[in-house]
Amino acid sequence: MINKKKFKVFNRFTILVFCILVFLFIIKTSYSFFHSDASGVVANKIAFYVVDSKPQSQTIKIGEVKPDGQDYSYDIEVSNFKNDKVSEVDLDYTVQIITSTNIPVDFKLYSNGGDTNIIGNKEIVEDDSGMYFFKYSPQVGSFTHGIKKTDKFTLVINFPDLYNDALYQDLIESVEVTVDAKQV
Repeated sequence: MINKKKFKVFNRFTILVFCILVFLFIIKTSYSFFHSDASGVVANKIAFYVVDSKPQSQTIKIGEVKPDGQDYSYDIEVSNFKNDKVSEVDLDYTVQIITSTNIPVDFKLYSNGGDTNIIGNKEIVEDDSGMYFFKYSPQVGSFTHGIKKTDKFTLVINFPDLYNDALYQDLIESVEVTVDAKQV
């Protein structure tokens, strides 16, 4: 025979769990009503002046990039002059893009207004603390001494909308652009 007291406790427990699940579902649904979208293109400019032959790095803040499938553009300029000071030697330079591997974003790099992606080699590197990064070494350029020249690049970042998932909402992606110039 079934113990009525145990049956009532079990019934109450089952009803309580069911009510909690319904409550959580309602909260999840109500929070989803307060979702808004915004769109736009980021137009940040980054400038490197390769007057001295030493590496220069800048970190790009890409907090505006969201998983909407849109392209976000960043303009990068590399010059062999600053104000009136022009490089006195011929220089070859490389542009490296180093990104963390946290978020599955796509990177493209275009040179001097072209429409060909020059992103080049992509390799995974590990730093001293055990963190992994993607390293792109796409472009080698050159400057002739005494002649003012600016090469323009456009870095395009795309976060595909198929990754619009809460799994990625707290992750941070780091993008560092390094220009390294060497005397020829």
